Amino acid sequence: MNWLAHAFLSKPDIAFRVGNILPDLVSITELKNFSPAIQDGIACHKAIDMFTDSHPIVKNSFNRLPARYRRYGGILTDVFYDHFLAKHWSNYSSISLNAFTREFSESLQFIKQEIPPEILLIFQRILSNNIFESYKDISGVKLTLQRIDLRLRQPVNLGDAVNILEDHYSKYDEEFVMFFDNLKEYVQPYIADS
Repeated sequence: MNWLAHAFLSKPDIAFRVGNILPDLVSITELKNFSPAIQDGIACHKAIDMFTDSHPIVKNSFNRLPARYRRYGGILTDVFYDHFLAKHWSNYSSISLNAFTREFSESLQFIKQEIPPEILLIFQRILSNNIFESYKDISGVKLTLQRIDLRLRQPVNLGDAVNILEDHYSKYDEEFVMFFDNLKEYVQPYIADS
């Protein structure tokens, strides 16, 4: 799952939410430097990724990709699934995606002393540029994939993979809905009130 799913599948606590996204932004070595509250989110992130990567429904989505994209299949599937989470947001949350993003953004001030300024800036960019909201549209998915492509050592034009999403749209949608119910159940022990 990509950033939106990690943020959503969190305790309603900014340290946990930040931790649940951090493994996608910093190295494994750097992750050890964060507070226990952030570590709880990091542990949740790792559990989500492990469950996702081994799930048969996700493997079906992954295997639909042509050979040239297989190396990046995890990235593509994660972003495709975030699109469907944004699209079906009202089925999963009682607050709007816009309100969720705004609350996340406003809460960052309470944790800014605990994370390096360059990482805080990344979170601020994600939220101020409405990345979560942009996932609702195919154009936003394409832009996200183009940004990821820029960070690759050898760009492969990931943005063009939206054509695969469009060609198999209903199948990806169906797979996301089935998988996300499984994932929500799996992650519950990590986000339940203790």
